[in-house]
Amino acid sequence: MSASWAATAFFAVLAVAAQLDRNYIREKTLEGQVTAAAKGNHGGRPKIIDDDSLTFALALKDKGVAVPEIARKLTIKTGKNAGKSPSVASVYRALAEAEEQDPHDEPDIIDPRRPARARIIGPGSGTDPELMNRLQRQVLGEGAGE
Repeated sequence: MSASWAATAFFAVLAVAAQLDRNYIREKTLEGQVTAAAKGNHGGRPKIIDDDSLTFALALKDKGVAVPEIARKLTIKTGKNAGKSPSVASVYRALAEAEEQDPHDEPDIIDPRRPARARIIGPGSGTDPELMNRLQRQVLGEGAGE
């Protein structure tokens, strides 16, 4: 009877030691993520739709262009799908995230798992107006800015 009690106590001590070790590793991992986020490295996959493409997509949406058409007009700039159009779901997600972000609702603490998104209201906000005019002429065939 005492042998089984000793084995049970031994495994209980091992379980406590393993839990302490796991808590220590988790704490150090979170500290590393916070440090990396403070340096500007947030990890994860790169965004398919960058800020310039998002600004252009918002401008097209404001003109009444359908989201599937917007997706066909955008081009992925980096990664293995460079040169292709993003999926319609990616465009919907990017537009929804841009519209739900409030410029006055900035977080005080950066979450290490997700970078804060910039609020882009419409064409030309935070983007070179000459670039927007060139993109509109190129994609829509309009004489934008002329």
